Amino acid sequence: MAKINKLVIIGCAGFGGPGAMMAKKVDPSLDVTLIREEENFLTRCATPYISVERATVEASVKDDGMFHAVGTKLVNVKATSIDRKEKTVTTADGKVYPYDKLLLGTGGSAIVPPIPGVDLEGIFTLRTSRDAVNIRDWVNEKKAKTAVVYGAGATGLEMASVLTEKGLKVTMVVRSYLGRTVGLDMDMSSELQKHYEDKGVVVRLRDVIKKFMGEKAVEAVVLSYGDKIETDMVILSLGVRPNIELAEDAGLRIGEYGLEVNEYLQTSDPDIYAGGDLVEYEHLITKKSILGQIRPNAVIGGRIAAKNAQGYEIKFPELLNSFAAKLFDMSVASVGVTEAIAKVEGFDIFVAKQAAKSKHVMMEGGKPYTVKLIFDRDTKKVIGAQIIADDERSVRYIDVITLAIRDGWTALDLTTLRCAGQPELSPEPSAEPIAIAAEGAFKELYPLV
Repeated sequence: MAKINKLVIIGCAGFGGPGAMMAKKVDPSLDVTLIREEENFLTRCATPYISVERATVEASVKDDGMFHAVGTKLVNVKATSIDRKEKTVTTADGKVYPYDKLLLGTGGSAIVPPIPGVDLEGIFTLRTSRDAVNIRDWVNEKKAKTAVVYGAGATGLEMASVLTEKGLKVTMVVRSYLGRTVGLDMDMSSELQKHYEDKGVVVRLRDVIKKFMGEKAVEAVVLSYGDKIETDMVILSLGVRPNIELAEDAGLRIGEYGLEVNEYLQTSDPDIYAGGDLVEYEHLITKKSILGQIRPNAVIGGRIAAKNAQGYEIKFPELLNSFAAKLFDMSVASVGVTEAIAKVEGFDIFVAKQAAKSKHVMMEGGKPYTVKLIFDRDTKKVIGAQIIADDERSVRYIDVITLAIRDGWTALDLTTLRCAGQPELSPEPSAEPIAIAAEGAFKELYPLV
């Protein structure tokens, strides 16, 4: 590939920001223009904490100085069109920016359901720092005492937790069960639900909101069975839709869920790369296209796309969508496929669970956690995992299992896993739960004949 001179990046969230920085690291002389509609380069996972004043916008925003320091040009105007023939991007103020290669990271928008009354004041989605500030101000100015959280994705789970800790009485309305969309099976979810209910959250499973009631601001929600719940505010957490409009108008190929890209993150136009919340990509286990709308996917994608646009051929890893969160005093994590999804996809599976303590048994203060591993009987490989822990350190073992899945480890491989052991920092080696759970699978999957 010939050396490129001009790189234009649209979007400055998890994909575009790291992409811009990496592009300059690869070639400091490259002319990089970053076009962004966002008000700032925000660490989006901070928004629930901003909304309850446990973090500030200022502390959560990346300083534009890092872009200025390497000579990246910032354009704070919305991109309105892409001319693929002329290889230009036009912004809302009529200016035109030529490119040799283009990185497209227009992200996603929170799903707002077409429910009567959804436009009432006091009903919020949470994507930007402005959303978080609006929630914060509403809670403080209205002296809100009650809230309804609709949906139990990552944002919904976190908002129910932090609002309760702030002193609000929270009701969660969930279409299926708690944690399904973040990779928990029913057995692990039941532990999480009990924890929420012990903290005072009312959990309404397998229910939907049919109507929002109020004059100017929301005053109540009506559920599918006619129950009415009075509330001072509502948080919508029903997922994110990719912002495909710019790509669609440019004639790029759109898939079932988002913008199509190949293994190098190239779109149907080889001079345009894309990633983050915008794109669909292949799941490592199911081999089906899915969305990968978590920040690690976006950040790594931005770095890879920036390198590939300059001539590298680096493959973006297939998705596993690992997840971790601290919810009240409990930490949860997941990766790969759930037991339920594995069965739907036709896998013959074996499931192993193991309880553990975060410290050696002779040490005081050890906290319980549970590891669940899902194995494919045919290949004997681990294809999914879930962890629920009272100790926030233990949940990070999900990263070990993520690497094992990416590397194709079997139950036998996991029985030989050797984690660093120290009485205050880990279970004793003879009780290491990943290896012990794998031993249970080993007995089942490797019978002596």
